[in-house]
Amino acid sequence: MAAYQKRIRIEHWLLLGIVLLAVGLRVPAIDYDLPHVFHPDEPAVIRVSREIFATGDLNPHFFDYPTLSFYANALAYTPFYLTGRLSGQFDSRSDVLPLQTLAMGTTMAPQPAAVLLNRGVSLIMGVGTVVLLYLIGRALYDRPDAGLIAALLLAVSPNHVYQSRIVTPDAMVTFFIVLAFLAAALILRSDRTWPYALAGLAVGLAGGTKYNGALIALTIPAAHFLRTGLRGWRDVRLYAAGALSFLVFLLTTPYAVLDYPAFSAALRGTMGHYGTGHAGMEGDTVAWYATFLWTTTTVAPLLAMAQIARGIWQRSKPTLLLALYPLAYFLFISRFEVRTDRTILPLVPFVPLLEAVVLADLLAGLRRAPRKPARVALAMLLVGLAAATVAYPAWATVRDNRLLAREPSQVTAANWIAANLEPGARVAIAPYSPFIDPAVYEVVSFENLIDNPPEWFAAQGFDYLAAGSGLYDRFLRDPARYPDEARRYTLLFDFYELVRSFDDGLNGVRVYRVR
Repeated sequence: MAAYQKRIRIEHWLLLGIVLLAVGLRVPAIDYDLPHVFHPDEPAVIRVSREIFATGDLNPHFFDYPTLSFYANALAYTPFYLTGRLSGQFDSRSDVLPLQTLAMGTTMAPQPAAVLLNRGVSLIMGVGTVVLLYLIGRALYDRPDAGLIAALLLAVSPNHVYQSRIVTPDAMVTFFIVLAFLAAALILRSDRTWPYALAGLAVGLAGGTKYNGALIALTIPAAHFLRTGLRGWRDVRLYAAGALSFLVFLLTTPYAVLDYPAFSAALRGTMGHYGTGHAGMEGDTVAWYATFLWTTTTVAPLLAMAQIARGIWQRSKPTLLLALYPLAYFLFISRFEVRTDRTILPLVPFVPLLEAVVLADLLAGLRRAPRKPARVALAMLLVGLAAATVAYPAWATVRDNRLLAREPSQVTAANWIAANLEPGARVAIAPYSPFIDPAVYEVVSFENLIDNPPEWFAAQGFDYLAAGSGLYDRFLRDPARYPDEARRYTLLFDFYELVRSFDDGLNGVRVYRVR
């Protein structure tokens, strides 16, 4: 008994260390761009959440995502607002100010602390997902070592770290997806009723956060029938879990019914967008995702696939269940033309879970190896795998944090513009440009500067153009896919005088003189 308690204490201390590591990697760059907001999608979530908080109108009037993330981020303003009320700065909820957006990726936050609270929601979800992986390792395999390894691998994952501090639904939906899978693992390993309730709740919350989150529902009947066999169709708890998930979705996205025309139109539009393409984020979907996983996790996907093959060979129910969602989800997202690092995020935690079983088995083999040569070979293999799957992603995450800690090129460019351009100058900008004070300059925003011929800007009386690489570089780096856009950008940039260019290692800005 004493030995068991000691082992549990060690597990908890190790888990605490992993959690602190996860927090330590996610917090440092959480304010990387403030008071600016350069991410293209954060302002949409912040705008809707702020409107809900300021007006009390629970209809988001925006259904590209379900509404749970909007409600959660609206609630996050509460401590900011109460502090303002107590200090006499705020009289009403509308004193929580909206963002000021000039173009996509060109936004200013008048109250940066409010944005930090929104990002804190994603941070909590991201760190919570790390903890869930430990619990799944214990529940699914009765292997706390596998759970700890999986948690460590996710804690240092560059993609998960980055998404855990961005105000989008992705970190939240990933948390609920993993929570639903924990419920599925409990259903597989026991005949208790409460995991079915947890499953229904978690699936509903996942679907209520982002529509693709509902796909995790596949694992619930799979776990049920893997345990019970076909006779399980009579078990009412399975159907109750499904009904509960649908009810929770409606409770978290009530205007899917109350404002059905807007909801239906937005859902069709979102599906159409992913199916038809988005410039710079389209084509070669399978290859792009495979390359992305390789560059962020190295050999982890290979180890995960090895574990899936072992599971099929051994007919391991835990591994078959664990493999179901990532395989189904990868096939699902591979159907679309658009591919992004956010879209693949729900799959990311399942790679460490599968990989961790292989690593835990190698560790166990090292302890059991009777001969020194075998122990040395296994030790060397484990050191190499640890370097590839833990040390390298951790290094990449620290590198990314350091890059984000630099002054963004958009800020450097905006400061240079404020110091060197004459007040009242007419400046054309496009997405990802620097935020130029519209009270000082005449700022005109365009969806794309190449929508007009180069000479048009001089004819319209513009003095300068400010272009961000977040838009123009997606065409210039792939002229084979975008020959017309690349040609027009080359013509535009050759037509006018380049005054200054800025590059922080992540983004670039070019300022051109028109006249």
